[in-house]
Amino acid sequence: MLALLVAVPIALSPLKNYDLFFHLAGARWILTHGFTRQDPFSVTGTAGWVPHEWGFGILAELSLRVFGAAGPELLTATLVAAFILLGWRAIRSASSAPGLVELGVLALTLVSQAFTWYQERPYHLGHVLFALALLLTQAWRRGSQRAPWALLPLCALWANLHGSWILGPALLGSTAVGALLDGGDAAHRRRCALALGAAALAYLASALSPSGPSIYLYPILHSVLSSTGTLEEWQPLDLTLRWARYFLAFAFLAAFVCGGARSRTWAILLPALGLTVASLGAQRHAPFAALLLAVFVAEHHHRLAPSALPDAVRGAFRRMERWSSAWIQRAGGTAWPFLVLAAIGVAAALHPAPVREKLYPGRFPLACFDALKSLPPGKVLNRFIMGGALSYFAGPEYKVFIDSRNDPFPQQIHDDYDTFVYALPGWREALARYSPDYVLWNRTGPGRALPELLLREGGWVKIAEPEREDCTLLKRERP
Repeated sequence: MLALLVAVPIALSPLKNYDLFFHLAGARWILTHGFTRQDPFSVTGTAGWVPHEWGFGILAELSLRVFGAAGPELLTATLVAAFILLGWRAIRSASSAPGLVELGVLALTLVSQAFTWYQERPYHLGHVLFALALLLTQAWRRGSQRAPWALLPLCALWANLHGSWILGPALLGSTAVGALLDGGDAAHRRRCALALGAAALAYLASALSPSGPSIYLYPILHSVLSSTGTLEEWQPLDLTLRWARYFLAFAFLAAFVCGGARSRTWAILLPALGLTVASLGAQRHAPFAALLLAVFVAEHHHRLAPSALPDAVRGAFRRMERWSSAWIQRAGGTAWPFLVLAAIGVAAALHPAPVREKLYPGRFPLACFDALKSLPPGKVLNRFIMGGALSYFAGPEYKVFIDSRNDPFPQQIHDDYDTFVYALPGWREALARYSPDYVLWNRTGPGRALPELLLREGGWVKIAEPEREDCTLLKRERP
């Protein structure tokens, strides 16, 4: 029911995320030209183009070709529904008698993930694959000998879909270390050693991607880039956001359960603790950490000492717990969300809508893109967020200054971009270094001064400034 209620509104919503379009532009290029190390969309991306999330772009582009503009939303909705069902399976299997508490921690997990639902981005694939990796580690803890080795092909696939692939080997490795801390006989220690070996091989398997062995250091190198720290999802947990406050409350709930439990299992406590700490430094990890916290609470809350609540309250809770446990044991319906999404997909495939008709109203400067496309190809000085959409709607012939792929651009480009946004001293020299033919900029908010400065300096002419779009297009008249 939860998966159905969450997934259907996503499937019916308009396209709204700018990042989707650099994935689509990249997929279109790969399907036409194959992989290339040289950045096809800019002349400033001198660090080289490594589309490490190319698999998501291909899936999104193919969904567009089959279902029209509804495709990326259907893909997102399907992945979110799959995560909810896989996450519930992991939570339910961790408890000896799933009931109200398990439903509650599932709800907290979804609240911690909710900020991603309406973004058509590849981390939905990361969430699903992480849930699968968690189910494999749980199977190993229950005695399966094959489960750790299944992580190898999973990680090889994961490395081509989303940058969170490193969480798979980290989860299995930290679970094995935790199991060692829990103690056991010699056979148990051998099982833990084999699981650690499987985690190491899963890490190595990630090189089966266009990045090759360079992907081994990518998560570390990307996280230490100065430009990465400016991205919202890589910033510390922002408690001004409602979902972040719920996540922090969830972490405190897990700490309360951990402190009150008669015994603790390090095999789940260690990975949950590590990923929760990581979430405080980079909030993109919070959805992954929330699922581990949910499994920890489901596994440990039965070990709490009896509460000091009045008998009447405890009795009422026990009755509700028995009712919910009986309902959970009988409940099915896993196929319903996917059947409904399939029906929406059939309707979309029979009457595919063009992308322009399913965009969030007023978010994308289509008139400026159209005006630019009517002009000769050239270099475009653009806002960070617009770059991917510009490459998709106007084409790779119009070379962007920057886009939200982030990594291909050296720090000098990010510094020059800040110089343009805030009209800092040296902006003329930065402009001369890039020598753009066009400027595609916003006319409100931070950075709006640049078009005015250029028009005042002379040598530029305004081509378009649509009334309903927060965008200005300028064309250079002379060098």
